[in-house]
Amino acid sequence: MSRYAEDIARQARANGDGWEPPVPLGQTGKPPIFPAHRLPPWINAYVVALAEAVQVPVDLPAMLALTALAAAAGGRAYVEIKPGYDEELNLFTATAMAPGSRKTPVFMRVTAPLVDYERTAIEEANPEVHEAKVRLAIAKADAAKAMQEAERAGDEARDEAAHFAAAKAAMAEAIVVPTMPRLLVDDATPEALTSLLAEQGGRIAMFSDEGEVFSMMAGRYSSKGPNLGVYLKGHVGSSIRVDRKGRDPEIIQKPALTLGLTVQPVVLSQLLAIDGARGRGLLGRFLWSVPANNVGYRRSDPEPVPAEVEEVFAGSLRTLVATLAGFDRVPLVFTPEARAALQRFQEALEPRLREMGDLGHIGDWAGKLVGHTARIAGLLHLATNIARGWGKNVEVGPVNDAIRIAEYLTAHALYAFEVMADGPLQDNAKALIKWAQDSDITVFSRREAHRACRHRLPTVEDLKPVLELLEGSGYIRRLPDPEPSTKGGRPPGPKYQVSPYLAL
Repeated sequence: MSRYAEDIARQARANGDGWEPPVPLGQTGKPPIFPAHRLPPWINAYVVALAEAVQVPVDLPAMLALTALAAAAGGRAYVEIKPGYDEELNLFTATAMAPGSRKTPVFMRVTAPLVDYERTAIEEANPEVHEAKVRLAIAKADAAKAMQEAERAGDEARDEAAHFAAAKAAMAEAIVVPTMPRLLVDDATPEALTSLLAEQGGRIAMFSDEGEVFSMMAGRYSSKGPNLGVYLKGHVGSSIRVDRKGRDPEIIQKPALTLGLTVQPVVLSQLLAIDGARGRGLLGRFLWSVPANNVGYRRSDPEPVPAEVEEVFAGSLRTLVATLAGFDRVPLVFTPEARAALQRFQEALEPRLREMGDLGHIGDWAGKLVGHTARIAGLLHLATNIARGWGKNVEVGPVNDAIRIAEYLTAHALYAFEVMADGPLQDNAKALIKWAQDSDITVFSRREAHRACRHRLPTVEDLKPVLELLEGSGYIRRLPDPEPSTKGGRPPGPKYQVSPYLAL
């Protein structure tokens, strides 16, 4: 304890008015760093090197790499933990990072192999699609011509001409123009996303380095309000019905939607305002990551990603996508040892979901954690056995690695949900405390605090709730106001004493 703290504490005890330890503010401590060594070696090497090259926390490329695996495998395979208990392999991930965190360069590099595969697939499909369009155009022209001839036919020939025209129309209707293959989609409205899922056999992945997707979920571009159905059903694999004018309805039996998003931390505090986002389980479906902010601490001349590391990552991810492209929900069966490891994890997790457990208040998220862990284990299994993983059972190793990743995700979910609940108030309070500690001050005025935090709190009215929170939590005390000056003029603003515990 510093001399100042000792003096204040001694004086407080003498006055019978001792300071109590402050009540911790929300989001105490720092969430752990993503355990990248739990990823397959070719992914681990790349995300660590990319984090160094771009100077971002390793959490960002690691979370995106995990999502890229889900984009490759979602809807193509699923894990069978035991008879009657299956999990899909698509994921929803969201990483919260401060503005200027270089999210976009990481997005572009991690998803580049997926973009490259999609471009190649489109080029290969283009001749077939073009030919089908030409055949359809010719068939429609023939049908139209036959219809005209039937209309001009005399009474004796009209029936035969009508049958011929109907046959031509049926032939045209039977021609199916293949849809251009898509693996990825950028920001899309829920309605457009549903149509894309239907066109692509129920499989699509959306990557976005902005928070616009959540705005679309909230119904920004719809007069009908939030439209969460495609996200809720697309995550769990519940069937979706697509009705279009002039066409038969389409049923997507097992949709597999993957989302890989990054948002600014301030967006987290706005998510609970989306109608139904918490109550209907949308936020509980996301795997959250809130990496430490390294802006202001980045090196200016980092090592680039070694060429061979980038080539191995890109080649391996493309190979995985190509290998799984021909499959339709192939099962990945857990071995007894893998199943037992997951069961032990579930048994240890269950008491934490109780009302007074540390995860009870985020039960909507934690209740899905075992399933998410099984999904991650399946993805790690496929990434470890790129060429033949689809034909092998899931061993205990990927499950143990997935459990370690799940522990990381749990810590970050706790942090993220606190941010959602508390909003920016806690962050602003922490910033003010840090200013007081860094400045080594014992007393400050409200005017001084506002001057120090003007970039966060533009007006004194914005500052008041922050001071009230800190005072109520035992970090500061408002000093008695001085007697009014006999000379008149503007009265001095309030002053606050800093808790000696901040100097420890």
